[in-house]
Amino acid sequence: MWPRLGARGPKRGPRLDIITWMSTRDFAALDAYQLLPRVLTGIEQAELRTHMLGLPLAHPMVPRRKRVAQLPGTGLALFGADEALDGANKHPPEQTIALLPVDRMGVLISRVGQLAERGVAAVALDMTPVADSAPYDERPWRPRTREEVAELRAAAGRPLWVVGLGSAADAEVAAEAGADGVVVGSELGRRIGAPPVISVLPEVIDAVGGMLTIVAGGPVRDGVDVLRYLAVGAELVVVDGERSLDSLAAELAYAMRLTGCADVTDIGYEVLFAPLFGES
Repeated sequence: MWPRLGARGPKRGPRLDIITWMSTRDFAALDAYQLLPRVLTGIEQAELRTHMLGLPLAHPMVPRRKRVAQLPGTGLALFGADEALDGANKHPPEQTIALLPVDRMGVLISRVGQLAERGVAAVALDMTPVADSAPYDERPWRPRTREEVAELRAAAGRPLWVVGLGSAADAEVAAEAGADGVVVGSELGRRIGAPPVISVLPEVIDAVGGMLTIVAGGPVRDGVDVLRYLAVGAELVVVDGERSLDSLAAELAYAMRLTGCADVTDIGYEVLFAPLFGES
């Protein structure tokens, strides 16, 4: 049951409670995507390797961490711009997706330039802080336009992802602006009853599939959830949590074997229970 808010809602409601409710709702939506076991396929091993941003990945997951110390030693990773620019940070910049919270354009252009000079693999503009504006919090209201996203992409001179988008309409704007990827999330719309990530992903894929990289940024409990995001069309899953990526990868490989997927290119709608999509 979604929380019932008044016309304006609480001025500064407990963010943690809302995030907890969001995770519960996202997990319920994930569980509705039922997987079909297929074992008469002769598949003994599942190949998880893929590529992203010109880099080979051991699996279709990228960790998002608050501190560099939490990161694996190698591999593509998403973390804050401040950490990416820290001279003591030993994570290779060419394997770094630097997360930059939305701000004034002058600040963003300057920071994007610094990150480009650092040589990061990609810059990720995080739109989720927009949710924490009045009357729920005190952040300034700073949405961005198609032209501004295009300006940031030009300033970066490297791939630009837009993080936290929760609708196909925003994904289309990002694609038109020349963004290279979108990370679909539900936190931006947490106070207006926006849909869970797994529910909105198919619409985003219908709108911009093939135009840019589509990444799932919803909550993940295990490798089965990762498979669900991939099955509806996500190319990559951002994992934000403390679980070991090796454990998640092992669970994903198990789920792939059990659903008849020899490698990540085999994962698609056919592993899902068809009546979910309105078939008779």
